Amino acid sequence: MEDKKFKIFRYIIIIITCLGLIGIEIYKHKTVTVVEENEAVKAAKEYINNNRTYYNELFKEKDMETRIDTNVLVKNNLLKKSDENTGYINIINNEYTFINETDLLINHIIDNNSLTKTEFNENMPYDLNYIYKGEDPKNYIKYNENLYRIIGITNTNDLKLISIDNYNNITWGLSNDINYFKGEELEKENSVKGIFYVGYIRSETSDLESIVKNEKRNNNYTVGIPKYYGYYSFVNISDIINASETCTYNNILDINKEKCDSYLIRMLNNTYTSNTLEDNKVYVIEEDKIIAKELEESIQAKKVIYVHGISKYISGDGTKDSPYEFE
Repeated sequence: MEDKKFKIFRYIIIIITCLGLIGIEIYKHKTVTVVEENEAVKAAKEYINNNRTYYNELFKEKDMETRIDTNVLVKNNLLKKSDENTGYINIINNEYTFINETDLLINHIIDNNSLTKTEFNENMPYDLNYIYKGEDPKNYIKYNENLYRIIGITNTNDLKLISIDNYNNITWGLSNDINYFKGEELEKENSVKGIFYVGYIRSETSDLESIVKNEKRNNNYTVGIPKYYGYYSFVNISDIINASETCTYNNILDINKEKCDSYLIRMLNNTYTSNTLEDNKVYVIEEDKIIAKELEESIQAKKVIYVHGISKYISGDGTKDSPYEFE
């Protein structure tokens, strides 16, 4: 009886041993799949690290989103050009996503040859690289079923848009915080969160370079830093001057449609700007000219927003009948 039990026990040991050996062999030959980070994402991280000052400023607040064209990475010798790596990297809250896309909206806009290179780009995030000038450029674009016009292209490759429609009963700011928008009081637009420069400009200022600098600078007349991280703002004085082919003026309150004619000043009637001046007043366009006006509790204005230029192009050539469309 004991012999029989011993034999059974021995067989069990042999079976367990065999199964163990089989398991070892399976483990030795098992293929472990390691998912490597996309090459374009790696290159984007290196590019951001190489431009740390710029991107530290851009990503200072939560939900700031930007896109990097892979062509930029190729030009900087961080990525090899290939069909698999063509597109863009979307970055928000430290999450990187590579999108393989060859037909980008921004390329169609630049190829239109209607843009002018700006003179006063200081390489601060959301500085304008290119602008539209003239009485009726091809800068119409449709976004969320609403019609806008493109003011220009920023150095983040985003498009700065201005609404065709006026919005009523908007909060501009508070009397104690007149030089920037109160983020918690503004509606959240379905657009890109960006940086808007909304600084104080003395009315006597007579040159564009000083105007652009004062829109960005903290000075004795500015309450707080004149930089607003948010989803919309209003038009800048510099935008109005930049849009004109031949703008001649002695001071800001000298600017009108006759001296600085453009598509932009024509569409801005009864509209607040984002800039202030002396005596806690705001620049407003009325009857085709810039005037100084007291800040009212609720105002009328055209919203200025950012959207990604690095987006998939759908259709359009920038005319009013065929505005650019994208997704």
